[in-house]
Amino acid sequence: MKRLFGILVVLFAILVSFCFAEKVVIEFWHAMGGGHGEALKEIVEMFNSLNPDIEVKPVYVGRYSALLQKILASAQGNTLPVMAQSYANWTSKLIAGGYVEELSKYINDPEIGLTKEEWEDIFEPFRKMVTWGDKIYAMPFNKSTYLLYVNTDLLDLEGLEIPKTMDELLETAKTLTQDLDGDGNVDQYGFGIRPNVDTFQIFLRFNGGRIYDEEKKEVTINSPQAKEALQFMVDLVHKYKVAFMQGGYLSGPFGDGKVAMYIGSSAGMPYVARASKGKHEWTWAPIPKWKEYAPPFAGTDVVIFSTATEEQKKAAWKFLKFLISPDITTFWAIKTGYMPVRKSALETKAWKSYVESNPMIEVPVKQIPYGSIDPKPAQWAEIRNIVTTAVTNAMYQKQSVEEALAWAEKEIERILEEK
Repeated sequence: MKRLFGILVVLFAILVSFCFAEKVVIEFWHAMGGGHGEALKEIVEMFNSLNPDIEVKPVYVGRYSALLQKILASAQGNTLPVMAQSYANWTSKLIAGGYVEELSKYINDPEIGLTKEEWEDIFEPFRKMVTWGDKIYAMPFNKSTYLLYVNTDLLDLEGLEIPKTMDELLETAKTLTQDLDGDGNVDQYGFGIRPNVDTFQIFLRFNGGRIYDEEKKEVTINSPQAKEALQFMVDLVHKYKVAFMQGGYLSGPFGDGKVAMYIGSSAGMPYVARASKGKHEWTWAPIPKWKEYAPPFAGTDVVIFSTATEEQKKAAWKFLKFLISPDITTFWAIKTGYMPVRKSALETKAWKSYVESNPMIEVPVKQIPYGSIDPKPAQWAEIRNIVTTAVTNAMYQKQSVEEALAWAEKEIERILEEK
């Protein structure tokens, strides 16, 4: 009897210690606002309910620029969270400082890792985006690509087809640019354009150029391809006068009918749908071809910081596996307009049903094999700022295309030499 009583006491003690054990708390900094933030919150709540010993705490920091500044300041102050969204170039900077946990030991763990088949199930470009040499420092998360948004009501009204080449884009934009009330001012522009590095990279890559050749470690922004691409952007606004230009997102002007077409991220889908609802029909299509077909990928990965405890790192890895699981990456894609990061996601019932009800959703995924990724120098964020300044100066005619790109070339070379 005493022995039985002793066993019961031990079992009760174990049960009590389990019930009252502290959860492993993981703080996750992100920049997902609005509907994207709500979708992320749902994913976190699902994970927490399935893992009562872990609590992921999502913290919305603000825009990406605010997130980067907070991460860098926290790295210096030794107050980093356990996880955060991170662009590849941010990760490069953080790797150099020793702040990012290398993930290969988790991936290769026979109990908690990924099989070879599971790792290769992640789309190849997304695997490349989280790999430095032979080391993996992140897991892909919110991945998008660029597409041509089209007001189909306006195209149908003019009897036009969706443009498939850059020449067709220009001619279609000319037809759709109209002074509707006859007051001498354009009310409806055929095209919308943002004067920034992302827009420039789209035209540049489709024209066969790059800002920086990572293999050769060479700045290539002042190439003939770059000059032609930027000049085409400038001409759309100033020579042909068919493009409405603004720095902010174009979903609003597109929804209002001020802009008939524009190139934007697939992640803008919910905003375009909301802006256009009850006003006009719309679709998206592949970006019109030029010399190459290389739509850039956008979006971040998620990193685990090396400053976390071992217990937190293992819990964070468990969350990352959950985040990239076929069902969850499918849920995320359906809710947000981002792309699934796993091939097997395309075989889930949820994805097939979604595509059946909305066939245009397949367009971004079909671009994945042709997509292009950003280089990863630690100074890429600074390089992006330089290029945006150059593009803005050219687009607003503060400098000629040649002057703007020559200045950008020198500035990029300068900061690369200062590393």
